[in-house]
Amino acid sequence: MAWEGERLKALAKEKGTSLTRLAVLLNVSRQTVNDWIKGQVPKGSHLMSISKILDVPPSFFFPTQLSVNISVPLHRKRGVAKITEAMRREAEGLAKQYEKLFKWAPDPGLVPVLRIDHRDRKSAITMATRLRKLAGIETDKPMDYEHTFRLLASLGITTIFRYFPKDIKGYAFYCKIHKHRVVFVNNDTNLLDLIFPLLHETIHAIRDEEDSVLGDPDEEKFCDMVANLIQFPNAYVKLVYNTIKGRRKPIQINLLKNFSAENSHSMFGIIEQLKELTPSLDLKVGGANTNLKKQFQSIGDILFKDKDARRYVHILRTLSPLFIDIVARNISKVTTRKVGEWLGLESQLDAKQVIDELQKICSGVAS
Repeated sequence: MAWEGERLKALAKEKGTSLTRLAVLLNVSRQTVNDWIKGQVPKGSHLMSISKILDVPPSFFFPTQLSVNISVPLHRKRGVAKITEAMRREAEGLAKQYEKLFKWAPDPGLVPVLRIDHRDRKSAITMATRLRKLAGIETDKPMDYEHTFRLLASLGITTIFRYFPKDIKGYAFYCKIHKHRVVFVNNDTNLLDLIFPLLHETIHAIRDEEDSVLGDPDEEKFCDMVANLIQFPNAYVKLVYNTIKGRRKPIQINLLKNFSAENSHSMFGIIEQLKELTPSLDLKVGGANTNLKKQFQSIGDILFKDKDARRYVHILRTLSPLFIDIVARNISKVTTRKVGEWLGLESQLDAKQVIDELQKICSGVAS
């Protein structure tokens, strides 16, 4: 549930109570009432007093119904996790925190949609080739996280970084907020686990929704196929295959680990592609992949390294330029606390310092 401060303003007007009078009755400043209207949640005693004065239950200010302007399909989950009602509710609640922000954002206009006639490997290769070209990645290189985020921005998809509630068992999820296509990314995600789910959600975002049916296993398999083909180009898969073929299994695993470490990808992903060339390939890489992940940071570690506001804004502007632009243009409309919520700062950084950096972007001071 999210606090809806605008309801306070509307209800006070309906009851014939000015906001100044309300502040006097509550023994708070007029600015405090303004902060509540902008999104800051009143503390419990104030909330109870507001409810008593305006004759409504506290739940009036925390509507649970999801706006028609938000849709949260929830496609790819982590591992074998199943989509639960708690998961859907938490994801919808996270998306709802941004409803006002995207309402204020410029209309996204026409958005690119890739339609296909058949969900087969030929169509998947065609789509993957087009998207790799759009990302600007070299033809023989596996997709890295920088080019993946560049692809999302090129497609008009806004990326938001947050630490997910525990019930959202996923690395990323796609949704729509006021016509804007948005992908939420879990800051706890290790870089090796990040690229594939991001690409998977990207495919959902650009598929014609008439063709893409929620829960359709064939659609999920097709999105998996395209995501794998984007991440691992044919030239790279053949290079790995030619390097490991004919070797003993322990050596194959070590070689795969070296390729994965050098190119920052999971060992599981490349094995899926190698099986297209040699279906009998049977390598147990769970332990090696777990050890490999220890060498890599989470995306949150990268964002909040050194706890430096200027560096954080620079990285966020690089990885998610659409989001940083929308936030920067609307920081004057809400409280510092709300901006901190949008950015998922929590205790990571001082929101005021980050806002100062964002205001430099707005004024053209920062490059």
